[in-house]
Amino acid sequence: MEFVQYNLSGKIVEQYSCIFDQLKANPIGEKVRATMDDGKIYTGFWDSFLGQGKVQTAEISRYDLDEKTSKLRSLNSIVTFVPTSRIAKLEAILYSNPRWGTRPTNEFEFSKPVKIDPEIDPFKNWPIKITPSQNS
Repeated sequence: MEFVQYNLSGKIVEQYSCIFDQLKANPIGEKVRATMDDGKIYTGFWDSFLGQGKVQTAEISRYDLDEKTSKLRSLNSIVTFVPTSRIAKLEAILYSNPRWGTRPTNEFEFSKPVKIDPEIDPFKNWPIKITPSQNS
């Protein structure tokens, strides 16, 4: 199996070949594109924990949303179960989960890196610890 991990803008961060059980990265929660040995492609968010024994079936979930507006139709997820032994190529995008600030979409697409707006940053007014050397 070939594994490719991209950053948000599409630059390859890590790429290697291995058998599925030797996967070094855990793409949990990341947008993935799994290409099967018969050419069928599944796209969504990786929902299977790795490292807890042999994983024979992976869960890839998709949002029930309107792709044009990025609005959820329901809170239901659409889950596809794929046999890990048939995955020929697994691609993942780091920080692609909408929880990190990207647009909700089921498409395997790259975006601009997420930037924090300092005006809406919830930590901007937190107190700063001053060390004795800073008091002088």
